[in-house]
Amino acid sequence: MPLNWKETELILSELDLSGALIQKVVQNNFHAVTWMLYSPQKGSFALYTEVGTPQSRICLTTPDSAKNKTAKLQRFVQFARANIEGARICSAVQTPGEREVDFTLQRGGQTMHIIVRLFSGPGANIIVTDADYKILDLLLRRPGRDEVSGSTFRLSEPRVNPPDLPIRDRIVGMSFNEQIDSQSREESQDSLLESLRKTVESQRDRQLARAMASVRTHEKTMEANAGYEELQHIGDLLSASVHLIGPRQTSIELEDYQTGQTRLIALDPSLKGSQHVSAYYEKAKKARGTYENAENELATAKKTIEKLNAYYAQLLTPSGSEENDIRRLKAAVSAAENSSGQQNRQSVGVTCRSGMFEIVIGRTAKENDQLLRHGFKGSDYWFHTRDCPGAYVFVRCPKTKTIPLEVMLDAGNLAALYSKERNNSSVNLYYTRVKYLRRVKDGPLGLVIPSQEKNLTIRPDRARAQELLGHGDFTYGKD
Repeated sequence: MPLNWKETELILSELDLSGALIQKVVQNNFHAVTWMLYSPQKGSFALYTEVGTPQSRICLTTPDSAKNKTAKLQRFVQFARANIEGARICSAVQTPGEREVDFTLQRGGQTMHIIVRLFSGPGANIIVTDADYKILDLLLRRPGRDEVSGSTFRLSEPRVNPPDLPIRDRIVGMSFNEQIDSQSREESQDSLLESLRKTVESQRDRQLARAMASVRTHEKTMEANAGYEELQHIGDLLSASVHLIGPRQTSIELEDYQTGQTRLIALDPSLKGSQHVSAYYEKAKKARGTYENAENELATAKKTIEKLNAYYAQLLTPSGSEENDIRRLKAAVSAAENSSGQQNRQSVGVTCRSGMFEIVIGRTAKENDQLLRHGFKGSDYWFHTRDCPGAYVFVRCPKTKTIPLEVMLDAGNLAALYSKERNNSSVNLYYTRVKYLRRVKDGPLGLVIPSQEKNLTIRPDRARAQELLGHGDFTYGKD
């Protein structure tokens, strides 16, 4: 609750700032400044000013208020260090009937004014002027009000008959400065806690929305490819009757040995004989691989939702200590911001871990190109199936390390899983450092030519690859 003009008057009546030296100026946030002062009578003390917020005020505060400051040195503080620190306060005069205080300062024989305006709305500000009220700098620049450096500032006109506003109930044993500082800190803490809770809730909702969208996408993919067994069955029917298929035939009627009924099977007229069988088997193979990949990623997305719900339920449950809750929520917001920054740098591909090594899979030409350009350094490793379309698989690796055999096998299995050879009994791959990849000039998106590559032949282990994708923290021993 901001101060009214009568409360501001009472605050100033308790202050004796004449002759106080401004030792240090600290900007706590974009709306608040703490003035570290010294006088022979009081010693060191602190004056807090906050404008343009529901807790707008001016009052004495504890010196630890100066510990809370903006992460980066702001323009106003840079000006204050050069021009205000070392000045002495000559007087502090309130405009009658207004929440406006004019501090007159002396520094090096020059006179300055600091005007603190506790108004509501855009009138709120802290303004520094010279002796003639020419603006030197402001906490908040407001060009629309002509409150910019170089303009002439005009104090508010005194109010002849200001409203007789009440002073809030007093707390026994406290000065009004102490009371306002204490109550405002509590209000600020409550407001901060509520703000943090809303931020974390929004953060939770965004993450859950992404996970739910992933669930829906994988469910649709599974639904679209659920007929792979039927395609395999059609291939079997055609295989037994391939001698009945004529040239340029668009369909054939065959008896289905499973149902005993005749069924019409569509054919591609551009194919011949056993090519029809191979075409249906290839469709079945592709649909099965797509279905199983989507099934695995669906399980991962559902686990992510479970973990998110459990994490945020615990995080948003009050602990009984506001300070502890604020600390936990701040840490969560900071962690999410850092994670968001990392995701912005690498927002493509499928990521998992093999021990201490991060593995990222680029599933399309666009993802491969983005990962090559922005995702990895020269010391990282690249894996790909030899002479077969497939994903680029990257392993993040420090310059001084080489990847263990188990990690190479993990990367190789993932490369096989995300390729057209996923169902083969043996798959040939090659790998090299990212620095040995060269983009093909004017070639297709993401196409590279590797050099200094080494060969790797594996027997694909689908369970191993799915274990990696289903559990991002899967490890091998101490590696």
